[in-house]
Amino acid sequence: MIVLFQFGRILETYLGALRFVFIYFIGGLLCSLLSVFYVYFDFKYFGENINVIGASGAICVLMGFYAVLDKNSTKGLIVAILLMSFAPLLMGVNVAWYGHIFGFICGYILAKIKEVK
Repeated sequence: MIVLFQFGRILETYLGALRFVFIYFIGGLLCSLLSVFYVYFDFKYFGENINVIGASGAICVLMGFYAVLDKNSTKGLIVAILLMSFAPLLMGVNVAWYGHIFGFICGYILAKIKEVK
C-alpha cells in the first residue's frame, strides 16, 4: 500500500482522479486477464487450481505508467519489478511474478498510448 500511495499520489496529480481510477482498474483487469491466460496455457499447471489474489499487478501498472512519465526512473523501476517478482521465489515464497511483469508492461503500453494522443 505504500507503493500505491507513492505512485498514486504522483499519477493522480498528473492524470486527475477519474483518469487515475480508470488506469488503475483497467490496467488491473488487463494484468489479471493476462495472468489467467498465462496460468491456463502454462502446461505445468494444467489441471490444477491456481489461486491468485492481490492488487500488486495493478500497482505495477502504475509503476509502468510512471516509467514513461519519468524517463530517468525507468531502469530503476524495471530492476524493482524484477526484484519484487523473483526475489521471493528464491526464498520459496509463492508469488505471481507474471502478474507483476504483465502489470508493468500494461502500464507502460497504456502510458505510450496516452502519449501518442
